[in-house]
Amino acid sequence: MEIVKIKHREFSIIQIISDNSFIAERKNKRFFVRKFTPKTQEGNELTYAMEKISMSGVKSPKLYYIDKKAGYVVSEYLEGQLMSEYLGQNDMTDTLYESLFKNAYMAKHSNMTLDYKPDKWMVINDELYYIYPMFIIYKKEKDLTDRYIRLWFNTKDLAKFLSENNVFYDKNRLKDEYSTNKEIVLTVCKYYR
Repeated sequence: MEIVKIKHREFSIIQIISDNSFIAERKNKRFFVRKFTPKTQEGNELTYAMEKISMSGVKSPKLYYIDKKAGYVVSEYLEGQLMSEYLGQNDMTDTLYESLFKNAYMAKHSNMTLDYKPDKWMVINDELYYIYPMFIIYKKEKDLTDRYIRLWFNTKDLAKFLSENNVFYDKNRLKDEYSTNKEIVLTVCKYYR
Protein backbone atom coordinates (compact mmCIF):
# COMPACT_ATOMS: atom_id res chain seq x y z
CA MET A 1 0.00 0.00 0.00
CA GLU A 2 1.48 3.31 -1.09
CA ILE A 3 1.80 6.12 1.45
CA VAL A 4 1.52 9.76 0.45
CA LYS A 5 2.37 12.74 2.69
CA ILE A 6 -0.01 15.69 2.56
CA LYS A 7 0.36 18.64 4.94
CA HIS A 8 2.63 16.57 7.25
CA ARG A 9 0.02 13.82 7.46
CA GLU A 10 0.39 10.32 6.06
CA PHE A 11 -2.39 8.89 3.89
CA SER A 12 -2.54 5.33 2.55
CA ILE A 13 -3.76 5.06 -1.02
CA ILE A 14 -6.43 2.36 -1.11
CA GLN A 15 -7.99 2.86 -4.55
CA ILE A 16 -6.85 4.75 -7.64
CA ILE A 17 -9.76 6.43 -9.47
CA SER A 18 -7.88 8.15 -12.30
CA ASP A 19 -4.46 9.59 -13.11
CA ASN A 20 -5.09 12.54 -10.82
CA SER A 21 -7.45 11.22 -8.13
CA PHE A 22 -7.57 8.43 -5.59
CA ILE A 23 -9.20 7.31 -2.38
CA ALA A 24 -6.93 7.40 0.65
CA GLU A 25 -7.26 6.38 4.26
CA ARG A 26 -5.96 7.93 7.46
CA LYS A 27 -6.88 6.82 10.99
CA ASN A 28 -9.60 4.50 9.58
CA LYS A 29 -11.28 7.37 7.74
CA ARG A 30 -11.56 7.59 3.96
CA PHE A 31 -10.76 10.69 1.94
CA PHE A 32 -10.99 11.67 -1.70
CA VAL A 33 -7.69 13.12 -2.95
CA ARG A 34 -7.06 15.09 -6.14
CA LYS A 35 -3.55 15.63 -7.42
CA PHE A 36 -2.59 18.72 -9.40
CA THR A 37 0.60 20.28 -10.67
CA PRO A 38 1.72 22.99 -8.22
CA LYS A 39 2.17 26.58 -9.41
CA THR A 40 0.12 26.11 -12.59
CA GLN A 41 -3.00 27.91 -13.72
CA GLU A 42 -4.93 24.64 -13.64
CA GLY A 43 -3.86 23.98 -10.05
CA ASN A 44 -4.69 27.53 -8.97
CA GLU A 45 -8.14 27.31 -10.60
CA LEU A 46 -8.85 23.96 -8.94
CA THR A 47 -7.88 25.13 -5.44
CA TYR A 48 -9.72 28.44 -5.84
CA ALA A 49 -12.88 26.69 -7.07
CA MET A 50 -12.87 24.10 -4.30
CA GLU A 51 -12.37 26.76 -1.61
CA LYS A 52 -15.13 28.98 -3.04
CA ILE A 53 -17.61 26.08 -3.42
CA SER A 54 -16.94 24.87 0.13
CA MET A 55 -17.57 28.37 1.56
CA SER A 56 -20.66 29.08 -0.57
CA GLY A 57 -23.19 26.93 1.27
CA VAL A 58 -23.56 24.59 -1.72
CA LYS A 59 -23.77 20.99 -0.48
CA SER A 60 -20.46 19.47 -1.52
CA PRO A 61 -17.81 17.18 -0.04
CA LYS A 62 -16.15 18.87 2.94
CA LEU A 63 -12.74 20.30 2.09
CA TYR A 64 -10.05 19.20 4.58
CA TYR A 65 -6.64 20.16 3.26
CA ILE A 66 -5.04 21.93 0.33
CA ASP A 67 -1.32 21.32 -0.07
CA LYS A 68 -0.23 23.82 -2.71
CA LYS A 69 3.45 22.81 -2.45
CA ALA A 70 2.92 19.08 -3.00
CA GLY A 71 -0.14 19.54 -5.23
CA TYR A 72 -2.93 17.75 -3.34
CA VAL A 73 -6.50 18.58 -2.34
CA VAL A 74 -8.05 16.35 0.31
CA SER A 75 -11.82 16.30 0.68
CA GLU A 76 -14.53 14.18 2.21
CA TYR A 77 -15.14 10.80 0.61
CA LEU A 78 -18.85 10.42 -0.12
CA GLU A 79 -20.63 7.17 -0.88
CA GLY A 80 -23.83 7.60 -2.79
CA GLN A 81 -25.39 7.27 -6.21
CA LEU A 82 -24.65 9.56 -9.13
CA MET A 83 -27.76 11.49 -10.09
CA SER A 84 -27.41 10.32 -13.69
CA GLU A 85 -27.77 6.71 -12.48
CA TYR A 86 -30.56 7.65 -10.09
CA LEU A 87 -32.54 9.43 -12.84
CA GLY A 88 -32.12 6.43 -15.10
CA GLN A 89 -34.19 4.41 -12.62
CA ASN A 90 -36.23 6.92 -10.59
CA ASP A 91 -38.15 10.15 -10.85
CA MET A 92 -37.06 13.16 -8.83
CA THR A 93 -38.81 13.68 -5.49
CA ASP A 94 -39.95 17.00 -4.00
CA THR A 95 -37.13 16.73 -1.46
CA LEU A 96 -34.55 16.37 -4.23
CA TYR A 97 -36.01 19.30 -6.20
CA GLU A 98 -35.90 21.42 -3.06
CA SER A 99 -32.25 20.45 -2.51
CA LEU A 100 -31.37 21.17 -6.15
CA PHE A 101 -32.94 24.62 -6.12
CA LYS A 102 -31.44 25.47 -2.73
CA ASN A 103 -27.97 24.61 -4.05
CA ALA A 104 -28.63 26.66 -7.20
CA TYR A 105 -29.66 29.63 -5.04
CA MET A 106 -26.55 29.35 -2.85
CA ALA A 107 -24.34 29.19 -5.95
CA LYS A 108 -26.05 32.18 -7.57
CA HIS A 109 -25.78 34.13 -4.31
CA SER A 110 -22.01 33.40 -4.37
CA ASN A 111 -21.79 34.55 -8.03
CA MET A 112 -21.20 31.02 -9.34
CA THR A 113 -22.78 28.95 -12.07
CA LEU A 114 -22.35 25.25 -11.31
CA ASP A 115 -22.43 22.44 -13.81
CA TYR A 116 -26.00 21.18 -13.47
CA LYS A 117 -25.58 18.04 -15.55
CA PRO A 118 -26.78 15.12 -13.38
CA ASP A 119 -23.45 13.28 -13.64
CA LYS A 120 -21.83 16.08 -11.59
CA TRP A 121 -24.19 15.49 -8.66
CA MET A 122 -24.61 12.69 -6.12
CA VAL A 123 -27.63 11.74 -4.03
CA ILE A 124 -27.09 10.66 -0.43
CA ASN A 125 -30.04 10.24 1.95
CA ASP A 126 -32.34 12.43 -0.17
CA GLU A 127 -29.75 15.25 -0.32
CA LEU A 128 -27.95 16.41 -3.43
CA TYR A 129 -24.19 16.98 -3.31
CA TYR A 130 -22.22 18.81 -5.98
CA ILE A 131 -19.17 16.62 -6.57
CA TYR A 132 -17.60 18.43 -9.52
CA PRO A 133 -14.81 20.73 -8.32
CA MET A 134 -15.32 23.58 -10.79
CA PHE A 135 -17.71 26.43 -11.60
CA ILE A 136 -17.87 29.52 -13.79
CA ILE A 137 -18.72 33.10 -12.85
CA TYR A 138 -22.51 33.44 -12.72
CA LYS A 139 -24.20 33.74 -16.12
CA LYS A 140 -27.98 33.68 -16.26
CA GLU A 141 -28.03 31.92 -19.64
CA LYS A 142 -26.04 28.99 -18.16
CA ASP A 143 -28.05 28.78 -14.94
CA LEU A 144 -30.13 25.78 -13.85
CA THR A 145 -33.51 27.15 -14.94
CA ASP A 146 -32.31 28.60 -18.25
CA ARG A 147 -30.12 25.79 -19.51
CA TYR A 148 -30.20 22.56 -17.53
CA ILE A 149 -33.68 22.21 -16.03
CA ARG A 150 -34.89 19.75 -18.68
CA LEU A 151 -32.17 17.27 -17.58
CA TRP A 152 -33.90 16.91 -14.21
CA PHE A 153 -37.31 15.82 -15.54
CA ASN A 154 -38.50 12.92 -17.71
CA THR A 155 -37.78 14.64 -21.02
CA LYS A 156 -36.21 13.67 -24.32
CA ASP A 157 -33.23 15.78 -23.25
CA LEU A 158 -32.73 13.57 -20.18
CA ALA A 159 -33.15 10.39 -22.24
CA LYS A 160 -30.54 11.62 -24.74
CA PHE A 161 -28.12 12.70 -21.97
CA LEU A 162 -28.38 9.35 -20.18
CA SER A 163 -27.99 7.46 -23.45
CA GLU A 164 -24.80 9.41 -24.23
CA ASN A 165 -23.51 8.49 -20.76
CA ASN A 166 -24.36 4.78 -21.14
CA VAL A 167 -27.10 4.86 -18.49
CA PHE A 168 -30.24 2.87 -19.25
CA TYR A 169 -33.44 4.92 -19.40
CA ASP A 170 -36.90 3.43 -19.94
CA LYS A 171 -38.48 5.73 -22.54
CA ASN A 172 -41.95 4.61 -21.38
CA ARG A 173 -41.44 7.03 -18.48
CA LEU A 174 -41.69 9.96 -20.89
CA LYS A 175 -44.96 11.89 -20.74
CA ASP A 176 -46.43 14.09 -23.41
CA GLU A 177 -44.59 17.39 -23.93
CA TYR A 178 -47.43 19.54 -22.56
CA SER A 179 -47.63 17.65 -19.24
CA THR A 180 -43.85 17.72 -18.83
CA ASN A 181 -43.60 21.45 -19.55
CA LYS A 182 -46.40 22.13 -17.07
CA GLU A 183 -44.62 20.06 -14.41
CA ILE A 184 -41.36 21.95 -15.05
CA VAL A 185 -43.03 25.36 -14.77
CA LEU A 186 -44.88 24.41 -11.57
CA THR A 187 -41.74 22.99 -9.98
CA VAL A 188 -39.67 26.06 -10.87
CA CYS A 189 -42.40 28.33 -9.46
CA LYS A 190 -42.51 26.26 -6.28
CA TYR A 191 -38.78 26.09 -5.53
CA TYR A 192 -37.00 28.91 -7.40
CA ARG A 193 -35.59 31.68 -5.21
